[in-house]
Amino acid sequence: MNSAQLAETLDSIASLGREKSFAEIGQLLVDQDEITLYSLVETDLGVSSNEYGSSTSAGALTTLFMFKGASTLIEKGAASAGQRALGAIAAACVAQVCEDSMVSEEEMEEGAATRKWAAVCDQLLESLPQQSPRSVIDISFRILAELKTCGSTPSPFHGFLPMLLDTLGAIGQVEILTKGQALAAASTQDKNAGDQSSVMRSGSSLKAYWVDSACAYRWDPKSSVAVCALLREIVLSDRQIQSVAKRMLRQLKMVEYTELPAMVYQLLLFARKGLKHEIIAGIFEVFDALENESMQHEQRKRWRELGDIEGTVMLHINYSIKQDFELGSALIAYGKDKSEMAVDGSAHGISAFSFACLLSLARIHRFEKDVSDLLRAAILRSINDRISLETTSWARPYVPAMPFDAQRLLKATVARASYGWDQVTQSLIQLCLGLIDYTYSAAKRSSKYSHEALVESRQLCMETLRTAFSGHAFVRAELVDQILSRVMFQEESHECFLDLLRHLASDDHESLRDYHSKIVSVFDSISVITPATVEKLLTAAVPIILDDSQFRSSLLLVLRKILFTHSIDDRRTALSGLFVLAKCFVVDLDTCQVQNMDERVRKQRADMLMSVLLEILGLLRRCFMQQPEVRTMSYERLALMLDDPCVGRNRFFLNALCGTMQSEFAKYYNENKAYESPINITQCINPTTHKVVMPISSFLQCLAKLASNLAATGLGSNPTTSSSSSSAATLLVQSSQDIWKDVCVRFSKTQIEDFELDPTGDYSIGDPVGLRNYNTALMVSGCLDASLEQALTHCIQGEACQDCSNGNCELGSPEMAMKLFSKFARIADVLCSLCLDDRKKRIISSPSELSLMSLQQLARVLQLVLPDKHRLRNEMHPLNTPENGHAWYVSSVDKASLWSGNQAFIKHILEVTLARVSCRLVASRNINFSTNVTTSLPAPDTKVLLRTAYIVYNGVLAYYVNSQGAADMDVELPVYLRTRSSTRGRSVLQLSAELLLSCASMLSTNDMLDEMAAAVLVPHSSPIAREEATAQLLSNLCTMVTAFLSQKPVAAKEAVHILSLMNLLALRLSRLSSLPSVDSHVQGKVYRSISSVVGWGLRIVFGEIPEDSSLLKALFVLLTTCQPFLQPMELLFSSGALANMSHGNEPDLVELAPVNQIVSTVRSASKIQLADTLNDSGMNAKDKDDNEEEEEPNLEVFTLRTIPALITVISMWFKAEIHRIEWVISQLSRCVRIETASRPPHDSADLSESIVFERRVCLRVRSLAQILDQLLSIHFTGKVSGDLVIRSLNDLHKIFLLLTKTKLSCTELPITEEYIDALSLICQNLNTRAYSMFLVKYTGSGDAATGSGSFASADAKGLPLAKGDGSKGKGKEKSFAGVTASRNAKSKVLRDSALVSSLVFQMEQTEKHVMQLSTKFKVPLAHHLKRSTARDFRIEAAAIPNPIMFQDQQLGEPEEEEDDDDDEEEEENANMPSHRRQSAAIVDDEDLGSSDEETEVLLDVDVSENASNAGTGDADVMDLVDVDVDADSDENMDDGQYRTKRQRRYR
Repeated sequence: MNSAQLAETLDSIASLGREKSFAEIGQLLVDQDEITLYSLVETDLGVSSNEYGSSTSAGALTTLFMFKGASTLIEKGAASAGQRALGAIAAACVAQVCEDSMVSEEEMEEGAATRKWAAVCDQLLESLPQQSPRSVIDISFRILAELKTCGSTPSPFHGFLPMLLDTLGAIGQVEILTKGQALAAASTQDKNAGDQSSVMRSGSSLKAYWVDSACAYRWDPKSSVAVCALLREIVLSDRQIQSVAKRMLRQLKMVEYTELPAMVYQLLLFARKGLKHEIIAGIFEVFDALENESMQHEQRKRWRELGDIEGTVMLHINYSIKQDFELGSALIAYGKDKSEMAVDGSAHGISAFSFACLLSLARIHRFEKDVSDLLRAAILRSINDRISLETTSWARPYVPAMPFDAQRLLKATVARASYGWDQVTQSLIQLCLGLIDYTYSAAKRSSKYSHEALVESRQLCMETLRTAFSGHAFVRAELVDQILSRVMFQEESHECFLDLLRHLASDDHESLRDYHSKIVSVFDSISVITPATVEKLLTAAVPIILDDSQFRSSLLLVLRKILFTHSIDDRRTALSGLFVLAKCFVVDLDTCQVQNMDERVRKQRADMLMSVLLEILGLLRRCFMQQPEVRTMSYERLALMLDDPCVGRNRFFLNALCGTMQSEFAKYYNENKAYESPINITQCINPTTHKVVMPISSFLQCLAKLASNLAATGLGSNPTTSSSSSSAATLLVQSSQDIWKDVCVRFSKTQIEDFELDPTGDYSIGDPVGLRNYNTALMVSGCLDASLEQALTHCIQGEACQDCSNGNCELGSPEMAMKLFSKFARIADVLCSLCLDDRKKRIISSPSELSLMSLQQLARVLQLVLPDKHRLRNEMHPLNTPENGHAWYVSSVDKASLWSGNQAFIKHILEVTLARVSCRLVASRNINFSTNVTTSLPAPDTKVLLRTAYIVYNGVLAYYVNSQGAADMDVELPVYLRTRSSTRGRSVLQLSAELLLSCASMLSTNDMLDEMAAAVLVPHSSPIAREEATAQLLSNLCTMVTAFLSQKPVAAKEAVHILSLMNLLALRLSRLSSLPSVDSHVQGKVYRSISSVVGWGLRIVFGEIPEDSSLLKALFVLLTTCQPFLQPMELLFSSGALANMSHGNEPDLVELAPVNQIVSTVRSASKIQLADTLNDSGMNAKDKDDNEEEEEPNLEVFTLRTIPALITVISMWFKAEIHRIEWVISQLSRCVRIETASRPPHDSADLSESIVFERRVCLRVRSLAQILDQLLSIHFTGKVSGDLVIRSLNDLHKIFLLLTKTKLSCTELPITEEYIDALSLICQNLNTRAYSMFLVKYTGSGDAATGSGSFASADAKGLPLAKGDGSKGKGKEKSFAGVTASRNAKSKVLRDSALVSSLVFQMEQTEKHVMQLSTKFKVPLAHHLKRSTARDFRIEAAAIPNPIMFQDQQLGEPEEEEDDDDDEEEEENANMPSHRRQSAAIVDDEDLGSSDEETEVLLDVDVSENASNAGTGDADVMDLVDVDVDADSDENMDDGQYRTKRQRRYR
């Protein structure tokens, strides 16, 4: 048909269509062949829209009429002709759509073309049910061919193609004709097919082929989203879903950045069909690769673009999860898997993007708790694992890389929050806040996380919150609200959040400007806030207070209002806040004087600060007239404030304060020298209630510090002041000095009777007279202490006094201080000995509790009474300053020689210093008033702590470092060390050692222990690294302890303190050496130093040392701290060292050698002690084993008193080792999973790394089992230490059971020789000793010379035990003592039964799983197990009563029995169910063996003996014994190991 005929036909169809004559159009189509129909459609669809007007279906109207005509034919009954015509029309339409899709967008008329093809596809969809199978197949594969050619499908088909493929899948069997090498001919492989062949195919197989082919073809990256959307709408089988998902994930790696969010959304929608976990994992894998690529190229622009795209993807993920909650569960499961396992050693298990997606998921309320728990546990576990790895050095080469780096993830999330991840910031803040709260709650209970992990995670969260606060303004309001709410409600974590607020204010206080009103509103709830909290809150807000006048005014107004409320506690809280403000203003005023700023600005700022200070001083002046509690706090805070150097040199503040203090002092000062006391003490105590109304001691202490600061500043010589002001200041200083001279001189002449006190009177606070005497003595002692402090300060600063320069000042003489100290010591002795509370207990235990001297003043005194010989000899000493140079130090030390010769004075100063360093409260701050008021002392300053440690070390302890022996030691020692103290209490040397340890403990708490060694040693040598300084200090301390132990008498307590200090230093040094930044040369020195410490410790243990349990425990703790560093570094960090290792060269031999040596020595000593005890009691026993006849070293230190204490600390070490091995076994499981996942799919090779790891664990377990084997054979362990050893055996069985379960869960781990050795040692040797030990633990019987009697106490071994004569005690009356003994025995059984039953249950669980392992691997392991002792009894058939006898008893026929216990047993037997009686009667004779008699004694001990006294309570005892054994009796009845409890009552 030519073009004219085609046009004519089209016109006819168009005219008929407008008249809706579709039947006629159908008849017209019947007369045309398929080629003509194809040409008609092609011609019509190719005509421009202008020829047919501007209708909606312009350019396709005739084609639509043809669809109507063909459909009418089918409806009229001409199905064959109609389907033929409809198929040809549809094929032509599809071809035209595909051809039109190849035209570029510039050549298309977008609006008209879109409308045309939409109308055509709608008609195709409408006619789809009427299409023939052949037409459906042709159309489907024509579209598939288009996908293969162009990599995409035309967009008009997106709604039509899914329905088309569904129709294709519903087709039945169809014959497919092919040509050549077509698919059908190739599949049938028919040799007679020739050029044409046919094959039968179903519609479902064709659909599957279509989908598989579509997945195999290449997709255009720009059309990937459309193809994915198309495939998502198709109904797929499970196999097809898997193939399509893999293809879509592969395509995700090929699309452009801009197409990633849409592609991910299509994947998430497709996940509704299944494979949610795989799709989630694939999406994160792609983005992790993109993240690594962007970080490698360091393209910031691309990195930011990727962040924006990832943010959009998070939104899509979040929205998809809201539509399908199972997708959220899959995401949580993915996060849990990745947080526990890393696929390779270099990559982290969870990426920053997946971490951010989890945080985004937490915004959905349904998943908030699950995600928070998951991330919190992952962060804590990662930090805890890293710390555990640092402390478990033997497993370090084998443990795989940690899968979760919390610090990296939190830092990356905060950094990317500014580039598209802002939606996760809110969840991140909530996670950090919740984690900080959790660390405090977990620290109060037993948690699986260590204290170090909790503290480190807390610090990490604080750093994250600081970074988020500075970078994101939208989270600041919520973060401030969270901080203040925790402060107001005094939650456990409020101190941490106060530190966070302080850091935020110091970083950028301008960012807090909008929240000043919220901070001020916190003080409205001041009644529930402690003074310490107020101080920290105001300290944190200091930068805001100094720069914002409005905030400062509002704060002062609130504090002024609270300062005059009715509540005393609120007043004290407001007062603490006022002193914080005063100090910050004084410090800022001092800083303002030295800063480089404009003079006018400096003057304005100084005037502002002075005006605020005057306002605060006015409020404080009013506080001096309030209740005594408020007064006391005012004076104490003011004294602490005056100790600050910045406050002490501020002339304005001192001058303003001096007038107020002197006017207050005049009220209680007796100027009339006729009175012996310069202070009117009676005026300070209420004459009616005898309570303190004026804390004069605290006031005098404050006044003394003020006078010292006034003298030190030299107000009279200030050139900047006028002459009148200068003369007034000079008179003020002079009058203050004159007053104090009079006070000190008059107090030095007073006696205790001058204050109406009797040294032998009543000082108990329960009596009115005693209360008056107590408060009076307390006030007098405080006044004497303040006078003593003033005298010491004046003597040290004597140059400021003109009389001292002339030598006429009585206050500046050293004798005055000694006189005051003697008066103070006398009244302190009265208070310590006679002051009793209501329960007649002492209130004050030491004179140091009565002193109010500050740590700064004590350090100034100590540097003179304990002089440093290096500073005395060296004029260029680093501590010499222009103000206090070498000449001043030498002269001051000479002047203080009188103090150095008084041991009582030095001990008092050291005791007070120790109390200040330890932050202990003094007695005068506890009981003074009508209510008990406790004021917490602030933590000592780090600089003062380091200075104190230097003084004590070089003034006392350094003399023992260079000593060669005890003979010439006294010649070199100073007087206060050479002369032995005749007074009771601790010596100067002991106090010095304890003070040095206390300083180290406080520095360790503040994470400043690294500075101690350098502060102590560096002034005498050239600067060195902190690791080398610590190692050198350790060496010096070793020499010091050796000198202590060589003294006569031995300084054991001093050695214990130094050993504790060495343990702290060694622990810190071990952590420092493991840091990556430490040089290998320095690390080698550290290892050699610690190894030498271990050798020295062993020589001390086995040398001539006193019999002191504390000394032995301290030495053992030090040795166990240093033990990981005994192995060579190349062995410790080499992962291949174990593969070629023989049994004679185990890595644990070197590391655990000190513990093995100590335990074996204690075992030998216990046998010697046992032989002596048995010989003394007249009993016969074997002294030693045949193989231990060689002579042991000196074992005098291991006695009946020291062995139990040493075993206790060994058991605690054993428990810590067990805990580490438990963690290592969990890492072994992770190592197996990682190696299995990284192995190729069909690779069956052995897991070499995991097997080596498992062998190393087994060796460690065997080494610990060998140590425990020796512990079980040690005699005289004692009750507490013996129970600890039993618990150690229980813990060992638990970890061996865990190791066995790990091998059961992983068939790739074979049964190695190391595992069999550990199994044999634990389940044979240790279990044999355990079963033998049970006899001794219950009965005290057993061979004392063998392992069976190893746990008996000394009384059980060498002394006769209080036992019955074996009879039932029929008709015997027992005494009250016998009843008490019976009750004690019953309590002992109650305690022991739970412990023993738990151990027995653990043993049998281990044996059960070992047998399962043997069955699974088909390796015989039963011969390595010791047959368990039968915990039941033989049933003698002759003793079983006749059933008729039971009937007679039930009918009431009386029958006499020998005793009441037999009646009870027979009654229980009669009431027993028949099936239990049968099971009880069936006993295997071979199972009982030769231990029946022992077992009878074991489990029936004290039951029959105590029946008449304890009644039915014995049954409860036996029930408790069997509580754990009977737990699995039902499932283990066939093994003969578990029996019912009723069986054990019969023989």
